[in-house]
Amino acid sequence: MIDFKNLDGLDKVAILFKTLGNNLALQLFKGMTKPQIQKVRQRMSAINNVPFEVKKAILEEFYFSFVTEKFTPAAPETKKPFEFLNNLSDEQVVYLIATETPRVMALTVAQLDVQRQVNVLQALDPTIQPRVVTEIGHLQDIPLEGVVSIANELKEKSAFIPRASEFKRGGGENLAGILSQMRPKDEKRFLEHLQKEAPDIVQEVKRHYFSFEDLPKLPHDVLADVLKSVEASEVAYALKGQSEEIKELFINSLPQRTQIILEDEMELLEGPQPRRKVEAAQKLIVDKVRELEKEGRFKMEDFMEADFIE
Repeated sequence: MIDFKNLDGLDKVAILFKTLGNNLALQLFKGMTKPQIQKVRQRMSAINNVPFEVKKAILEEFYFSFVTEKFTPAAPETKKPFEFLNNLSDEQVVYLIATETPRVMALTVAQLDVQRQVNVLQALDPTIQPRVVTEIGHLQDIPLEGVVSIANELKEKSAFIPRASEFKRGGGENLAGILSQMRPKDEKRFLEHLQKEAPDIVQEVKRHYFSFEDLPKLPHDVLADVLKSVEASEVAYALKGQSEEIKELFINSLPQRTQIILEDEMELLEGPQPRRKVEAAQKLIVDKVRELEKEGRFKMEDFMEADFIE
């Protein structure tokens, strides 16, 4: 004989499902996961001959708990059904809605601040983006219960999204940083390899990569500050083998007194000089350029980008 007092939660839900019928019960318990529903169905098959009094007690218990929940003011956290999105990165939001309909995508995107909306939209499939934008303009058609239901489903789904972890994705900027730490000879060799095997990547690398040959691209005041921070003897070494145009550019970027010192140093280096000393001096100057960029004096990609407007 089944005794109401000895029933656990799973037993009560299984009996409730049997009493109400599977379809109606599923409508009332929309928040249940598939594994939970499976457990209930397994338990249902094991429970038979439930007395009417037990069914009545379970129905009454469910009814009063349902009414209490229905008329209890929402807790602060439930008043913002999409608040869980604040704990997700833009990349995770894209992952979350990637397989959803454009309407659900639009509703989700609309909950973010404007900058995040732009980030997420741009990361979606380009063929879907126009439909999502259109749907954002028609979200008032979704009833309130529909909004809450979608939010709850997405929140549950978000629990299975890979958490953000600390790892790097490589890319052009990362490669540019690697190349900048190499010896000039190896630097050149890897660049030539990339140019041959992955020209698309080279274009991205060049937005962040800076070599001695790129110095003429810098604003005059930045180049002047770089050269003033390096000993004239090092600049003289760096200019060995360079064109007269580059030499003139460097000299004219310096104060008159420093120009004289540099010209004297260049005269002292007449004739062949060790490649390692020349390349070391050039690397020293390039490193100074990168230091100024880190200080916020300029953004390297603004001058390395090939797409300019006159």
